[in-house]
Amino acid sequence: MLRMYTDPKGEAYKQVIDVAIQNSECFVLGYKMGDLPSENQKYQSVLEELKPYLIKTIVIKNNNMEEVIQIREAYRSHAFYCSGTYYFYKSCEESGLLLKQFAGSLSDWIFPNLLEDLCFLKKDGEDYLYSVVHEGMYGINVTENEAIELMDQITGLFIEIEAHRDFNRLLDDAIKQKTDRLYISGYRLNKLPDRIRELTEIRWLEIFEQDLYRLPQALFELSKLESLRIMTADLESIPGSISKLKNLKELQINCASSDRPDSTWRTKSKEEISLNRIPPEIGELEQLEQLTINYTSIQELPIELEKLKRLRSLNIENCMIDQKPAFLQRMKQLEYVNVSRNSIFESLALTEYEKD
Repeated sequence: MLRMYTDPKGEAYKQVIDVAIQNSECFVLGYKMGDLPSENQKYQSVLEELKPYLIKTIVIKNNNMEEVIQIREAYRSHAFYCSGTYYFYKSCEESGLLLKQFAGSLSDWIFPNLLEDLCFLKKDGEDYLYSVVHEGMYGINVTENEAIELMDQITGLFIEIEAHRDFNRLLDDAIKQKTDRLYISGYRLNKLPDRIRELTEIRWLEIFEQDLYRLPQALFELSKLESLRIMTADLESIPGSISKLKNLKELQINCASSDRPDSTWRTKSKEEISLNRIPPEIGELEQLEQLTINYTSIQELPIELEKLKRLRSLNIENCMIDQKPAFLQRMKQLEYVNVSRNSIFESLALTEYEKD
């Protein structure tokens, strides 16, 4: 079973449904935890339209985990993990057309809009294709060579393969498949190639590379990026050109991070960390909702943060700031604020100690 980096969408979703129909005996959709909406026309339409292809229904009551385990052993499918009502439908061209009609991606199959977690089962009951939408988990039961062939045929199907241990191959496929999500870690990178700008559809990007010290200008050309997470041992700066990421909703930077810690690795002191300021240009990120920066030598916050009207969470911990700036009091939309010289865990421990 090979994992997908993200779920296929649009035309890629339709093509994946066709492939799954051809390689499966049936597919499963369910209501989980017995939480059935009383009035939902789309739900009713799905059930009514798929009724001619219904094979059987399984009901698991009251989180009976013994029954869940028995069913999972019988079917070896990701579909069954809690109580609920599970519908088994025949895999055929007609039922496949309905799946393509009701949804535009695997992630569309989620409560309360549709039945949940579309999974295709082979004749032996094992998954051919699975989705666990709440957890963002998607996979397909093919060999490495079959995965490569499928990715050649379907643009937008991005499957994790052994060949992706080579970073250039990973980036090649990520660009080719127009992925919207990518996690980069363990490649011993000390810089990102300018080709990163070719990830034109990327919306979520996480980079965990301890030797990454500078962020290239090409990174800030990813105009659709909504979430950027950087974990590294030390970071030179946050370039002012971050203001170009107009759709960014979440920015998270963690220094003193190691993707391969060993007995010789040493965390720098905060005073040694190069990242010592937040650029005022960050105030131009009008969509920003969450800002987290951890373990830096930052000594003050730019007043331009006050321009971030959508900001809900501000977490600047393990820094060199002695007290919260007064302008934060004017940011009434903030739901969570932590500006501290210590980590949140150290702060909590100190609070408990002071109580005693």
